[in-house]
Amino acid sequence: MDRRQFLKAGSFLTASAATLGLTGCFGSGGGGSSEPARSYSFPQGVASGDPQPASLVLWTRLGDAAADTPVTIEIATSQNFATVLHSVTVTAQAQWDYTVRHKVTALQPGTTYYYRFRAGSNVSQVGRSKTAPAAGTPVSQLKFAFISCQDWSVNHWAAFDELLQQDLDFVVHLGDYIYETVGAAFQTGKVENRHSQIKLPDGIKRSDGATYANTLADYRTLYKTYRSDSRLQALHAAFPIIAVWDDHEFSDDAWQDRQNYATGEDAAKVTSRRRDANQAWFEYMPADVSLDAANPSFQNIRIYRQFSFGNLATLVMTDQRLYRADHVIPEVGAGSEIGSRYFVPKSTLATVESQKMSAASGSLDPVSILGSTQRQWWKDQMSAANTTWKLWGNEVSLLRMQVNGTQAVAGLMVQSLIAANGGLAALQGALMTALVADLTTAAAAVPTANKATQVPAPAYTQTKVVLGGAGLSGPVFDAGIKPQLDAALPAAQFFDVFLLNADQWDGYNAERKALMKHLKDNAIANVVALTGDIHAFFAGSVMDDYDAASPVPVMVDLVTAGISSNSFYSYFESVVDSSASFGKTKPLIYTEQGGVRTNTFNSTLTTFNSWLKVAHTDAQGYALVTLTPAKLSCSFHTLKTLSAGAAPALPATHSITKLEVAAGSPSVTVLP
Repeated sequence: MDRRQFLKAGSFLTASAATLGLTGCFGSGGGGSSEPARSYSFPQGVASGDPQPASLVLWTRLGDAAADTPVTIEIATSQNFATVLHSVTVTAQAQWDYTVRHKVTALQPGTTYYYRFRAGSNVSQVGRSKTAPAAGTPVSQLKFAFISCQDWSVNHWAAFDELLQQDLDFVVHLGDYIYETVGAAFQTGKVENRHSQIKLPDGIKRSDGATYANTLADYRTLYKTYRSDSRLQALHAAFPIIAVWDDHEFSDDAWQDRQNYATGEDAAKVTSRRRDANQAWFEYMPADVSLDAANPSFQNIRIYRQFSFGNLATLVMTDQRLYRADHVIPEVGAGSEIGSRYFVPKSTLATVESQKMSAASGSLDPVSILGSTQRQWWKDQMSAANTTWKLWGNEVSLLRMQVNGTQAVAGLMVQSLIAANGGLAALQGALMTALVADLTTAAAAVPTANKATQVPAPAYTQTKVVLGGAGLSGPVFDAGIKPQLDAALPAAQFFDVFLLNADQWDGYNAERKALMKHLKDNAIANVVALTGDIHAFFAGSVMDDYDAASPVPVMVDLVTAGISSNSFYSYFESVVDSSASFGKTKPLIYTEQGGVRTNTFNSTLTTFNSWLKVAHTDAQGYALVTLTPAKLSCSFHTLKTLSAGAAPALPATHSITKLEVAAGSPSVTVLP
């Protein structure tokens, strides 16, 4: 065993070269098995990942093992293994939960391989994988899927059956492969019956009744359970996966080694929990990364890495949790997640962000998602990429998602006036301008300390002028229209411009601008982010500075909905349904007639964010990409819903949104 192999074995990612053509033995502590004919199982199936031109990482987990056990890996170019190209024996070790991660090198680029594992008298199912094309090789097409957010306890996994019908080169997984919480309210009562409730061996129960993973045994239980599903196993066996984590592989809306379930909770480090989450991810992902178990830090693993596919595409995968700073406005300062993570006043966030950077002598580190080392690495990768396309595996959306509360409320008022008196339709623009001015003046008069509870009292001075021109007298307005308008007014805090989700790049605006400046200044074109996390479909241009008078598009962000997780819309629906302070804004999220709710959230977002070309906030699904030198073609597949506890029969897709990104243009075209 050479030194490189020894070091990899030390973190238990063993490696061997296919050119050996001989059986080798890698792995430490391998006491072996005294019963070579003993029966074993492979309960989590097989998997491959991180395709490079000359290497693949192969994975399995040995079941029914009571001690470190030899496992033989066989690789062939035919499914029947008529000729075994390479055979190597490794050790499934108890300390790594009997998982095997083995990197096979010296493979041929752009080649399909088949692999299997042997232990005792048993042979695993056969997996199929494919190496990347050699660097610089002309490549006419790549086809891949990108997915995220597959909560075992919510909705269904029919998406995996559909993906199996595709001819894919690889699958990109953007995180939330598992959900660390079980038994939460949002995970109750709406899941396919083939998914039983998960019970964690050491989980900690929250005040709301949910239980979250807290130990290595807990996280391993989650991965073992998720990978027990035959559909997910089949997906892994069919295609190599390129994966990173997001927050739920550790803790919801996490940063570094801090958890965020309650206000102020993230003041305390939970390093051992973070390290356990790291190790479980490492054990169960076929990723070409190393974990240093001897390193006491929570940053004992690096998962950001780069891939290239001939001359066509570079894929840069980032880690947006392990190095990120706290939310720019901490929950303690805001009093809750509202005003810190969600529904954050844009001007307040910009002020605090500037103050933090100033206190750090201009450094981005206190307001960063990537951290300084990874940020420079990202810039270097983008600058060095000599492929047509530069793809970014990006966990949280880069697209600005804002709402102007004053304009939104004024718009609802105008709609209400016109609905009651159709003759006012011709005055729609003038009424809108007048109401915005009147509401702005009234909201500004409310003391800051009272804005969360006090409703402003507009005099409607300019609104009266507009209506007076239409023949509506002041007394008539005061008696009939003013009460109607006043009844629609929310608390004064709503009359501001808000960022809907500051856990994504909107909450780290200075760093986003720095990254976009790097692309713009260096004329780095054809950059497309592949994004998950937000449980909705979005597509649009990422601007150099969203707050500039004339923002310039620099790259594109394509966001996939979750495979099964509850939608972005459902979160805001629950907020306006349960919060008195937001209740009057319901029409911005949905309207209801005859007991049927209609989503208005999509149009609210596109109204205030002109760069959003796709906004589908209430969906589960996945994204398929076909990449050529001339264009990137993407289709968003929205899935049918759960019915009587069962996933829909194939085809499970309810609708498809098709879009294109032309080479040389950082914009999205939605196809008819």
